Amino acid sequence: MNYNINESLCTGCGLCVNVCPVGAITLSDTAHIDIDRCTGCGVCANVCKKGAIIEVPDEIVQENVSVPASIASGVATAIGSVRNAINRYTNNDRTTGQRRGGMGRSGGGGRGGGGRGGGSRRMNKRNKKKR
Repeated sequence: MNYNINESLCTGCGLCVNVCPVGAITLSDTAHIDIDRCTGCGVCANVCKKGAIIEVPDEIVQENVSVPASIASGVATAIGSVRNAINRYTNNDRTTGQRRGGMGRSGGGGRGGGGRGGGSRRMNKRNKKKR
């Protein structure tokens, strides 16, 4: 809590100055509270006979958590563009090369992997004769 002095009620008696534990109150014609030094203990308000020191609630600081519409729109557009690019990459065999099958020139197929020289050795008439 913060405290403020109602200067129209303050008589300048100095009681508050004497009891302030952090020395936040100074006196000229009336008392003045240094808000930066005040700890909000309330001792000064309790000792003031005229009721000149009043409790002032702290200001409620509201954070603006909403995102401006222009930023939200831009983010949504960017996310949509990335999603479209991913879909094009994963669904378009023509531009990215065939994703199914094996690797290399023969197209792979069964066991034995892809690469040069073909994927699996399929039994054909020539292979049967060699074995």
